[in-house]
Amino acid sequence: MDDKLIPLVEENKNLKIKVEKLEKEIEFLKKVEKKNNIIIFGLEEKETSTFQLLQEFKEHLKQDLNITIEHYEINKIYRLGTKNRESNKPRPVLCSFISNWKKNEIIKNKKNLKKINISEDYSKEVLEKRKTLQAKLAEERKKGNYAYLKYDKLIVKENQKIQEKRKRPTHC
Repeated sequence: MDDKLIPLVEENKNLKIKVEKLEKEIEFLKKVEKKNNIIIFGLEEKETSTFQLLQEFKEHLKQDLNITIEHYEINKIYRLGTKNRESNKPRPVLCSFISNWKKNEIIKNKKNLKKINISEDYSKEVLEKRKTLQAKLAEERKKGNYAYLKYDKLIVKENQKIQEKRKRPTHC
């Protein structure tokens, strides 16, 4: 009986390793796919075409951040979800850039946006992980540490008093 089980246990072990590798690969591919994406919240839903949606987004960036975007810099832009007739709340917009440059420039300056909010596009798993880390993030900041979320990890840097720059001794 044990002789028959040994090859099955070995095969099971190999399959588990293979599944783990494939899950990591899927996670990596999801991350790469969403790397150049941002999600825009609060953009009024009055457009009748994708072109108008793009124009409206470009106007907000030009007014609030003084960033100009050309048509060729955007890969795709569209509303997420289905339109809800009862709710006046505008659906979020997914905007995918050709390169990471403009996306990073917008993310860096997003605090200057007035009417819309922008966040990076993460997979559901990462969003759930980030949500659980929010409490720890607030706790670390209360302690006076410098803390932030990077993808799905909490980065904490101990609060060090800024030391005076060492000065060269002056010789008389």
